[in-house]
Amino acid sequence: MVDHYIIQTFSSEWWIATSITSIIIIFILQLGLYLNVSFNSKLTKLIGIILIGRFILIHPYQYYFLEIWSMKSSLPLHLCGLSAILSGVLLFWKNQFFYECLFYWGLCGAIHSILTPEMTNGNQGLMYFEYYVSHGGIILSALYLTAVIGMKPRVNSWLKVFIVSQLLIPVIGGINMLLNSNYLYLSHPPEVNNPIIDFIREQPKLIYVIFIDLVALLHFYILYMVMNIKTFKSVRNFV
Repeated sequence: MVDHYIIQTFSSEWWIATSITSIIIIFILQLGLYLNVSFNSKLTKLIGIILIGRFILIHPYQYYFLEIWSMKSSLPLHLCGLSAILSGVLLFWKNQFFYECLFYWGLCGAIHSILTPEMTNGNQGLMYFEYYVSHGGIILSALYLTAVIGMKPRVNSWLKVFIVSQLLIPVIGGINMLLNSNYLYLSHPPEVNNPIIDFIREQPKLIYVIFIDLVALLHFYILYMVMNIKTFKSVRNFV
């Protein structure tokens, strides 16, 4: 079993990794906003190729080079894993519903992953950089599709995505039982130091699952309201 690598929030390592990731995201968004249509199309495809390539190549890299690939930890069954697939594909195939899934799943999951990094497959080899490319790519893709391409979440999309998300719980929960895994963190909380996680760490499993589900619902609603009150417009002007 690979030891999790956790970066302490607000440590010097955290500030460096978070700052570099943020700067790259903002820089690419700037390019997308100011390039002409032809170059913008090429940039969109380039980002998509990089994100899809990362998703495909990381599995043989883990299996053959690092020998750490495991069905218990390497399948893309966390929200960030599912979002990572969508982040690349949607730059080629723009689908409104899956964009909304990426918007809510991806921004909520990836932002938390950047703020409280926990590398479940360790940090050996390229895994450290892959973590930030993956999660930074999710954030970039969701913002790029919104600010540059012009896609927007529909009315009450936050609730629709939340309802659909409930279908993942029994399915992935069943997979966890078969593999003794912890996808979606349904089996137990992540190991990161987080006040919310620390609060529910010792709670019974049913209460824990209900709690994180409600926290996800609140996050979805906040993102929806941010879009509704048009604060994203000011973000777009900033970048």
